[in-house]
Amino acid sequence: MNENLIDYDKIVEDALRVVVKKSLEIINENGIPGDHHFFISFDSTYKGIKVPNELKSSEDNEIKIILQHQFWNLKIDDIKFSVTLSFNGQKKDIIVPFNSIVSFSDPSVGFSLQFKKNSVKEGSFKERINQPEDSIKNTKQKNKAEVLSLDAFRPKKKD
Repeated sequence: MNENLIDYDKIVEDALRVVVKKSLEIINENGIPGDHHFFISFDSTYKGIKVPNELKSSEDNEIKIILQHQFWNLKIDDIKFSVTLSFNGQKKDIIVPFNSIVSFSDPSVGFSLQFKKNSVKEGSFKERINQPEDSIKNTKQKNKAEVLSLDAFRPKKKD
């Protein structure tokens, strides 16, 4: 079997993260319809996370938030979302990169997604496809094909 040079698992994970992004965009534009609510768990050690210190635990690097009734200032871009939540009666801003998310669910309809924990080094799909042109050229140079003549393998014609 050939070496898998196309990381299909990562491509699928990136596509599923778009589901999270689109779901947040829908509630941002229209509010949360019906009984929908989101449980979002993320890795608190991921680069770019901003959460209040009182939410960070020395035992577990995973934080779970719920978006249902009391959230404000939801903002979404290509790589992260930010939101204001109420913790012990105080409003606090948090920032969550999409690649830090380890699970997303809407229990009201039995929908959930699980993600592998990303390392900071992997980068997002957007970062990988926007790599510098020099990097792409170097990859192409390494993968140059050679043209072989098939004449040596063909039967010789008799005159």
